[in-house]
Amino acid sequence: MSKEKLQQAEVREDKIHDRFVIIAPGRANRPKKTKEAQAEDGIIKEDKSIQEKCVFCLEQQQDVKGLYYGGDKNNWKVKVIKNIFPAVTSDNDKAYGYQEVIIETSEHGKEMGDLPLDQIIEILEAYIVRTRELSKDKKIEYVLIFKNKGGRAGASLNHAHSQIFAAGFTPPHIVDKLTKAQAYRIKHGNCYYCDLLKQEEKGPRNIIADEYAIAFTPYASTYQYEAWIIPRKHLDNITMLNREEITSIAGMIKQIVGKLNQEDIPYNMYLHQSILDKDEHFYIRICPRRSTWAGVEMGSRIIINTVAPEEAAKFYREK
Repeated sequence: MSKEKLQQAEVREDKIHDRFVIIAPGRANRPKKTKEAQAEDGIIKEDKSIQEKCVFCLEQQQDVKGLYYGGDKNNWKVKVIKNIFPAVTSDNDKAYGYQEVIIETSEHGKEMGDLPLDQIIEILEAYIVRTRELSKDKKIEYVLIFKNKGGRAGASLNHAHSQIFAAGFTPPHIVDKLTKAQAYRIKHGNCYYCDLLKQEEKGPRNIIADEYAIAFTPYASTYQYEAWIIPRKHLDNITMLNREEITSIAGMIKQIVGKLNQEDIPYNMYLHQSILDKDEHFYIRICPRRSTWAGVEMGSRIIINTVAPEEAAKFYREK
């Protein structure tokens, strides 16, 4: 696709996720590293200084009960603990569920993109084990795994961590997405996401692909530099990934969030898992929070994205 064509605004529709996006690449440039340039765009550079008595650091976690991955209580790589400020709890029928925190490293100042591949694999393994365990509760309908990196993305602590939110209800927009995916399957005889990855693999939005998964910037990207990772197999949830698929996806996560870290761009990473639907196609969505939604986005639900997904894919492919 020519540069001239990309400079012209274009309305794109994501029918499954029920949104219109206006790709308007003429309004902004690629990420800017300098603090002055970031200030122009309203980007807050993240403070990487060590917090005094960080609650997720090894010393402060000595007496906190948890599950360990890649070590024990005295020397662990990944630790899972209960969220001490949960929005849902298992003793409240009016807001039933569980919330857990995955501390991704015992080292303060390191982020997911900085970690070695085997440790990112450990994090994914922790997601798998906890999803499988929480799903045993028959009251749980929905499991959301998410990561907030940076203040603009909602992180309240600098220490690298992610969270699991398991609820006794399914959010309406997730039901709507599943319904639209089912309608697509009936009409076309195939999974929307299976068709999508085949379409994106050879196109200009492809970031990286191997025999197990593909990473790309979606056609109607809601966020600047948004990226998705989808396994090639039609797998319902993260617990169905095999070792090769986990390793592949871990490498793609490292490449994508590593690039975002280099540019000091905050991001959210998440995956949805509906327990009631056994025919979803699992995927991971990475949403950089470089821009702020304003009147158009909030009032009309029409998103204006000033970075074309095709240009975003080039950014991620650069070494």
